[in-house]
Amino acid sequence: MKKSLMLIVGLLAFATVSCNMDDDTEYYRYALGVIEGSSSSSFLIKTDGGHKFKALEYPSTFKIEDGKRVLLRYTVVEEMKDAGYDYSVKIASIQDVLTKDIKVADAELRDTLSNDPVTITWLSIGNSFLNVEFSFFGNDTVHYFDLIYDEEKQNKEGFITLNFHHASNDDLRYNKYQGIVSFPLSSIEVEDKDSLMIYFTSRNEDNSTFTTELKYKYGADE
Repeated sequence: MKKSLMLIVGLLAFATVSCNMDDDTEYYRYALGVIEGSSSSSFLIKTDGGHKFKALEYPSTFKIEDGKRVLLRYTVVEEMKDAGYDYSVKIASIQDVLTKDIKVADAELRDTLSNDPVTITWLSIGNSFLNVEFSFFGNDTVHYFDLIYDEEKQNKEGFITLNFHHASNDDLRYNKYQGIVSFPLSSIEVEDKDSLMIYFTSRNEDNSTFTTELKYKYGADE
């Protein structure tokens, strides 16, 4: 079944499972990470920044699953030493982050790919994921977002070109939405190397081409 995305919201404003905490008295930050462990009492979160968090408080309705990709809003309680993690934290809100594999283009896929406009607002690499935050216009139809490796479009020497595609399914452009997707990069790693350069492209709202270059160091944090 295709994974779809319509109304997941990005880093600065998102609807999530939340705790009732007093925002006026504590300073909160955002982080992407991966859950380690399945026990609600002992799980850790490995952030894209390379730290490990132990949650002293988190929304009780959030389901803990090993390997789940998450976006959290947190405040640090204490820095830890020799505890097996770096910081104890209180998590005010947390949400699942959609993950999708990079697709390899073939003749059939090339014939069906849409390339509707999308605005890239933020890109990063961490925990061996390429994280793409973006905005788009829509109304009430499911939109699809994919990252494509196409052997016929590898035109920049020394780089692996990845094309970000948006399928709006002819949705009306009434409202502006934000989204974030994490793409695991292990499938494009090259043997006998410890890093590679990525050339990322997408179609802007004005129909120009958005491009940027990123370095992926295998296993490295953000």
